[in-house]
Amino acid sequence: MSWLLDTNVLLRLADTESTERAVAEAAIGRLIASGNPVFIATQVLVEFWAVATRPQTANGLGWSTETAAGIIRALRDQFRLLDEAPEVLDRWLDLVRSRQVSGKHTHDARLAALLLVHGIENLLTFNTADFPVGWGVHAVHPEQLVVK
Repeated sequence: MSWLLDTNVLLRLADTESTERAVAEAAIGRLIASGNPVFIATQVLVEFWAVATRPQTANGLGWSTETAAGIIRALRDQFRLLDEAPEVLDRWLDLVRSRQVSGKHTHDARLAALLLVHGIENLLTFNTADFPVGWGVHAVHPEQLVVK
């Protein structure tokens, strides 16, 4: 089974102060150890940059652009980057129109479209509720993969 890592998973993985870092790390480690292909996407890295470089007072991490760039380079070295195929836009537009998606969830719908175009079955995310079943994406919380 193939997996895409959501922005919130990568942020927790990279943030040494996150209380959920260990869960993100363990879940990703389990996927890799099981031989599952694990991907990242350009959209996820752009969202990562936005949160990582945003001030802490605005719900960001407050990292310098140099720190964020270094972490993104490391993530690109560790995980395969999905191609941004032109079909993603068409699939996204079909999804947002047919499901009447609006506002901030349009970003989530774009990730769903990316998964569907590439035939990736699963999304590892801390925000499973952002990906309704009707979108055709299996959103899995990292805790579901961690053996306790």
